[in-house]
This record gives sequence, C-alpha cells and structure tokens, in this order.
Amino acid sequence: MLRFSALGVFALTAAFGCPAPAVADVVWSADTARSGVTMSVSQLLVSKIAGTIPFKSATIVTNEDESAPLLVDTMLNASALTTHDPQRDAQLRSDRFFDVARFPTITFASERIVETGPRTFDIEGVLTMRGVTHPLTFNARLAALTHDPNGARRLRYEASARFRRSDYGMVYGRGIVGNDVKLDVVLEAVN
Repeated sequence: MLRFSALGVFALTAAFGCPAPAVADVVWSADTARSGVTMSVSQLLVSKIAGTIPFKSATIVTNEDESAPLLVDTMLNASALTTHDPQRDAQLRSDRFFDVARFPTITFASERIVETGPRTFDIEGVLTMRGVTHPLTFNARLAALTHDPNGARRLRYEASARFRRSDYGMVYGRGIVGNDVKLDVVLEAVN
C-alpha cells in the first residue's frame, strides 16, 4: 500500500528535475456529531435489526478541485454501538459479537479510490474489527460540498457496503441472526 504526501511527490519530482505538480492536498476531519454508521442485519429471516456506531475520528484527504477523496481513514467507537434496546446492546457488545471489552474500535483504511461517475466512486480498503482484517469496498458519493455559517468548508459523503459477520469471528446466533451485514455511512467533515 503506497500513499504519497504532497511533500513526497515534490521531493521525487525535484530529484528527477521535473516541475512539481500544482495539486494541493486538502485535509478534512470528521464532524463526529453529524457522522455515523448504521448497520442492519436480518433476524429470523423476517425482520431487520438496525444499530448505529458513532465515529471516533476520520481523516479525509482530497485534491483542491476533486470531489473524490484521495484517502479515507476512519475509526468507529464500537463501545458506543446502540440499537436503542439495552439488553440487545449488551449482547452485541459482548464477546459473542463485537467483543468491545477487547476491541473497542473498528477501523477502515482506504487503499485505492476509483471514480465511477461525476460525484461517485468506490473506496477500496481494509476493515479491521475484532482484531481481524479483510478487504471491503464502499460504493460512495459526494452528497454535499458547502460552507457553514462560520465560513468553514464542509463536505458530506454517503457510502454503503456489505460484509459477512462470520468473516470477523461473529458466528453466534447462526440461523437466528443473518450473516450478511449492511453498512450505511454518513461522513460529514470540516476543512
């Protein structure tokens, strides 16, 4: 996995006598109050259980003139997972599922981003949960690029992906709880 900073690209181009590119990287930080992940899974093949996990942090890097990110690194607070049912939340936080006592965070690190349309792109990377890492691709879009009342630039990405919970060692409740988990992400960030 190679990631070049603007300084690294400048150093390489200077070493080979090439003019430096005129691209400026812009670093964005998550507004954790306006961002979150909704997870949903089927229960008894009839109903859906949905829960939310808040962001602990996220960093996004873009070019000044691009809507697709160059890099997305996120950390979720698995310990704060909620379905608004205290008994279910305790079970999901237990070692049968997310094991938040040992693994309080979930991370995603992008490795490659491929534009699929004017404001859409796939974010390919790795999801680490319960100490296990697997590749995961999010289908994403830039939903908004605005300024807030204080003049700060804000962007909002929306993304979705699916994973199998058994890939991360969550095998409890097979036949009762589905294996396919859907993620819907809203990530709002400030520059």
